[in-house]
Amino acid sequence: MACGRTKAEAIVTDVLAPASVEDCLKVLRRPMHEQREATAKAHTPFFSLASDASNHGTTKLFPLSVRYWTPDVGVQTKVIDFYDDSDETSHAIHNQIVTKLEENGLGLDMMSAYCADNASVNYGKHNSVFQKLKEKNNSILKANCVAHIVHNSAKNAGDRLNIDIENVVNKTFSHFSSSAKRVEELKSIHTFVEMEYQSLLRHVPTRWLSLWPAVKRLHDSWAPIKAYFLSLGEDQCPKSLWRLFKDDQDGEGNPLELQVYLSFLSNALKIFHDTVLVLERENGTVCELYDMMFTLKTKLQQRQSDGFFGAQTAVLLQQFPDRQAAVLREDMSKFYQSSLTYLEQRYDFSDSNYQKNVASLALQKSPFNYTHLCEAVEVLQLSKQLDMDALYDEYCVIQPHQQAIVQSEASVVEKWATLLKHTHTPNMTVFASFLLSVPITNASVERVKINFTFSCKDFYAYVVKEKALLNAVRSNKKYKFKKKPEEA
Repeated sequence: MACGRTKAEAIVTDVLAPASVEDCLKVLRRPMHEQREATAKAHTPFFSLASDASNHGTTKLFPLSVRYWTPDVGVQTKVIDFYDDSDETSHAIHNQIVTKLEENGLGLDMMSAYCADNASVNYGKHNSVFQKLKEKNNSILKANCVAHIVHNSAKNAGDRLNIDIENVVNKTFSHFSSSAKRVEELKSIHTFVEMEYQSLLRHVPTRWLSLWPAVKRLHDSWAPIKAYFLSLGEDQCPKSLWRLFKDDQDGEGNPLELQVYLSFLSNALKIFHDTVLVLERENGTVCELYDMMFTLKTKLQQRQSDGFFGAQTAVLLQQFPDRQAAVLREDMSKFYQSSLTYLEQRYDFSDSNYQKNVASLALQKSPFNYTHLCEAVEVLQLSKQLDMDALYDEYCVIQPHQQAIVQSEASVVEKWATLLKHTHTPNMTVFASFLLSVPITNASVERVKINFTFSCKDFYAYVVKEKALLNAVRSNKKYKFKKKPEEA
């Protein structure tokens, strides 16, 4: 089957993309429970909204994605719009959000949280997008990107070390990336020392997960890398790197501070790397967030208290004179302190943080009780949305099933779906819809996003059933330049 570029583009942008958005909107407009009483309100799912600004040449692009949860479909994150606007002020972003939601038949009253990066235009105390949204719905939560905080805490701490590790990684990578001859020379050294060659990795400052793998690869390849740069000599080795290798230019095996830092950071940065990986899961929930951040903080505090910089680092430090080793230990300890200071300044570890108040609802360590539920309802400002007496009755329905669900290995969103599916618990479902719709990072608008998640086989079955979709593909109306003015 062949398909011209213009036709393929038109099918994607003017048929499949609108269809994927409409499928999402149907769920958001459909009540989660049937209405059994005349006085009962048929409640549609809550949703959070994520936005981000990115440059594409001279154009500023803004994706908008929604996250929602129901017992039937689980947690879903879908792009509903992608617009360009040269105006990056909070006023312009707020107006675009309100307009795009209205165009899609969604109201701010059902919006649970606003998610974006931590820029002041989004979350400043005065005149930010978040503050403007709260003027229309005071229940909207601040869901700033915590993965960004974790990444920056490691970067900030690394910048205060006596060595510029990012420069070392990128300078080493660029030295080999531009020359096949240099790579072959490095490969021959790997062969000589009986090590398997692995390409060095590049660190991209704007990519949260690139520094630790790059540092670890350099650390794992230390012996060949060191031998290579020493073989170049002072005249041919890049100056910034020679300063780090020159203490062993005679080849006597003198310990180098660079090796200590690589060993330390390959150990310490993994803590941040693993945390960001967990935070970026699509099914991560706000119930889990406080414990994740508290665990990260505790690990850093314990390492600083114990003076633990990695087992291999401890062995390397023994090769240095006592005074030099003490200076290195102090510098690495400051790395922990700098990262902790940054974390505590930008993440709220206090008891007043709503994320701590909903942590008991994760169904991971133990069942939650009605008091936990009421505390969460209060902190999320949902009391006006719920019948609290009916909520207690519904809690009594699900309470006997909690223990078995806690013991399962399922994710939090799957546990809540199991707990509420096939029960008539409208208030509990509304509560869960709000709680589980709140994101913990804005990764959904910072990565390539696909609304359709079908396999090829399932997508074929879906398209065959959707006659309107097939008719649209066959129609000339999908071509924008062929539309009449009244149809545009």
